[in-house]
Amino acid sequence: MTKKRFFGTLAFVAAIFVAIVAVGQLWILNSEPYEIGRSAVATKLCVQADSVELKRLAPFEFNESGFSGRALFVLCAPQSACFTVVAKKNDGRWGVVDLIPRR
Repeated sequence: MTKKRFFGTLAFVAAIFVAIVAVGQLWILNSEPYEIGRSAVATKLCVQADSVELKRLAPFEFNESGFSGRALFVLCAPQSACFTVVAKKNDGRWGVVDLIPRR
């Protein structure tokens, strides 16, 4: 394998990784669990919900069907307090199950 081909393959894999992360974050940002999680974190920290944002490049999980689903993602407030939001969908309704503090 030549250097040019190796670096081309490496760049392709990196581009695919970035695309997957970007699509996943857009999916979460436009989801019902994100808004519910934002409200829960804002209430817990006594801040405005608009100031709570998704932590970039943090691990996430999101799967949903008609009546069930599960979402895990990290939200942070301005003072750097971050929480892993655990949300579940039962009988077609999303709800925050747990807010786990992160360091």
